[in-house]
Amino acid sequence: MLAIVVASVAIGSTVTYRWTDADGVHYSDQPHVGAEKIVLGTPQTYSGSDAATPSASSTPRRPRNDDGGFHYDSCSIVQPAQDQVLIDVESVTVAVQPHPAKRSNDRVELSFDGQAIPAASPEQQEFKISPVDRGTHTVAATIRDGDGRSLCQSSAINFHVRQPSVLAPLNPNNPNRKH
Repeated sequence: MLAIVVASVAIGSTVTYRWTDADGVHYSDQPHVGAEKIVLGTPQTYSGSDAATPSASSTPRRPRNDDGGFHYDSCSIVQPAQDQVLIDVESVTVAVQPHPAKRSNDRVELSFDGQAIPAASPEQQEFKISPVDRGTHTVAATIRDGDGRSLCQSSAINFHVRQPSVLAPLNPNNPNRKH
């Protein structure tokens, strides 16, 4: 089973750069020619557990109109992108974007590879997950009201992490490469 330990909360905001080229959409913490600068909020600290999480649906769910008719038109994972490949990373930041903007009492809950990760605070919409192992990972988000009712659920997003292999000593990306 994948053990998840999320890094300590960073002070301040995180800057990410997003650009699109012939290979698709890319994100990085390093500037890139033609990249759009995205400022993310403070990520949470999380320690993994075996808590179950609801499965992600392919379309956003509408909430019941128990609270005066409010509903989210959509909520989506905006980082990482669907099928994005991350190379030689130790962590990944998952950003959730609801529309309209999230209400102050509602909370985002993230599902990372089947593990529920609740928000550390009602304001949180970004989650930093570290370490992140090589392979394919799945994330989805649910926005819940103060009573725990699901108001919106994102589609599941798959992303892929590639790390250097100790089995390929001549690979220039391998940190264990013999010179």
